[in-house]
Amino acid sequence: MPHYDHLCKKCKKPFVVEMKISEVDKKKVSCPECKSNDVTREVTNKSFTSESINRYVWDK
Repeated sequence: MPHYDHLCKKCKKPFVVEMKISEVDKKKVSCPECKSNDVTREVTNKSFTSESINRYVWDK
């Protein structure tokens, strides 16, 4: 089952939630530290790179 990184907006603590892909937009997630429901899912794929950034090199 995939793991999803979250960040609590209230206490600023990061945490991980394990859930099915089908639950991602449906499941209510709360902070395990302060129990707040004000959380955001974080993008954590740091290995992603875009080849289009340096695709064109202009000669001067």
